[in-house]
Amino acid sequence: MNCTERELEFISSRTDEVTLPADRTLIKQGAPGEAFYIILDGEAEVDVDGKPRRILKAGDFFGEISMLDRGAGTATVVTKTPVRLMVMSHSQFRDAIKADDSILVKVLQVMGHRLRSDLSARGV
Repeated sequence: MNCTERELEFISSRTDEVTLPADRTLIKQGAPGEAFYIILDGEAEVDVDGKPRRILKAGDFFGEISMLDRGAGTATVVTKTPVRLMVMSHSQFRDAIKADDSILVKVLQVMGHRLRSDLSARGV
């Protein structure tokens, strides 16, 4: 995401930090999205339609699409290793992007890149 130090401080003041074991499903494709996640340590795997798409590592985030449109998850995300995460509820996420336009722009840029990549992988 390449946030500035100020942006990271801002985000961390609005999140909860959690530690989870490997093999924990955080988002399920087709299920309602419950949270926005930023990985602090560890790795998570993203699958779309049962096919691996990418590995997320420290500094990566996910869950943004459901937070923006309140829709179902567009991918399944499962922890590959134990992870430490910053987690935002929908209201925390909404307040953060309303308060800082630069964070919203970064989230939208990454989201656009991921959607294009997934469409390309599907042959669309």
